[in-house]
Amino acid sequence: MGMRDRVIWGEGNPFSDPRLVGLDELVKNLRQGRIPPGVTGGSIFANHDLTLPMKIHGHYREYDVVPTVKGVDRGKLRLVLGAGGEVYITGDHYGKFRRVLGL
Repeated sequence: MGMRDRVIWGEGNPFSDPRLVGLDELVKNLRQGRIPPGVTGGSIFANHDLTLPMKIHGHYREYDVVPTVKGVDRGKLRLVLGAGGEVYITGDHYGKFRRVLGL
């Protein structure tokens, strides 16, 4: 991944997306095994297309960023966490990723 594919989390929301305002708190909770109510996730992200760095199977876990509503499309915004502390976000359902640094 090139440098343009990384963003440093800091003051505010570098993505200017209201769904990501609490991303830092969400990542903290997920890393502690606390999946917020309505958030789908925790499944292994297999990285079949090798869009992320190659790691052993089970290294990456995938999550929705916003709680799901029964009967409503989950959308394409997803979060992938790596066992080594990596945080990746995708707005197109795993097509392209940005690595989020500082979370």
